[in-house]
Amino acid sequence: MQFPPNPNLPSVGNRVIDSEHNKLFGMINDIGQLIYLNHGVALSVALKLLNTGLRDYFAVEERIAHAVDFDFTNHRVAHENLLNEIKFITNKIISQNDKWSSPEKKNYINSLNDCLIQHIKVESKPFKKVLDTYLYDFKPGGSTTSK
Repeated sequence: MQFPPNPNLPSVGNRVIDSEHNKLFGMINDIGQLIYLNHGVALSVALKLLNTGLRDYFAVEERIAHAVDFDFTNHRVAHENLLNEIKFITNKIISQNDKWSSPEKKNYINSLNDCLIQHIKVESKPFKKVLDTYLYDFKPGGSTTSK
């Protein structure tokens, strides 16, 4: 049995998408470190990188959805909702201007993680059902096909 890059993270049953999730969680971890260090300039850059990373991830996921003939309409809406939630949290972080209490720091990091976990565990469930019929290493245009 193969596992996603970090077995502690939820899997959607596809190595490429799980790898993208791992990158996003890494970005959130970096943001958390910068919040704790009160490093506003680097934090601003990291938050912009997270936004870019989310958009890149959405494109990868949509390409795979198309390849497995998954109707992506509802999932695209879920992506927009996730982006809006992350943007709301990001704006709260920026508005604090490096003046966060310890509970606020932890809350921001947890909120970012929770948004992504919710997306993977709940909103991606229908997509996961389709992906589970394919090999974990499936890539659009690759040599791996359904199980």
